[in-house]
Amino acid sequence: MSFKITPMKNLILILTCVLCLPLFAQQDEGEDTRNERIESLKIGFITERLALTTKEAESFWPVFNKYETEIRAIRKKQRDLTKAFNQKSSASEQESDQYLAEQLSLKQQEIDLLKKYIPLFKKVIPTTKVAKLLGLEQEFKLKLLQQLKNRKK
Repeated sequence: MSFKITPMKNLILILTCVLCLPLFAQQDEGEDTRNERIESLKIGFITERLALTTKEAESFWPVFNKYETEIRAIRKKQRDLTKAFNQKSSASEQESDQYLAEQLSLKQQEIDLLKKYIPLFKKVIPTTKVAKLLGLEQEFKLKLLQQLKNRKK
């Protein structure tokens, strides 16, 4: 897929990056710049795919950044929980039940977070764009993985 960059899209991308700078400023200096590049690509991808206007971008990105912060915290808990469970040489039935219950609770937290943020997104961008947004993160990840595979070949 190729993206044609028009002056308006260029302005939106620049504005989007400026609005997202506080997100990068929160990262430790020693953290890999690769994550920042990936985040910039994601911002551009979402902005392009949603065809955000300048006004929409100004309102959308602060809300989306808050959502991202909260969803990342939940996903970190999921990873940590899975890692701790998998490090056990053998888990009892009770430990396994507890692990499953905690995972289900975290999945429910993800759903609750979406229920919280969908109305907030709808206040700043049209419902049609909110609906598209839900699948864009997965689409971006798949595109990124495909690019990584292509590099290795």
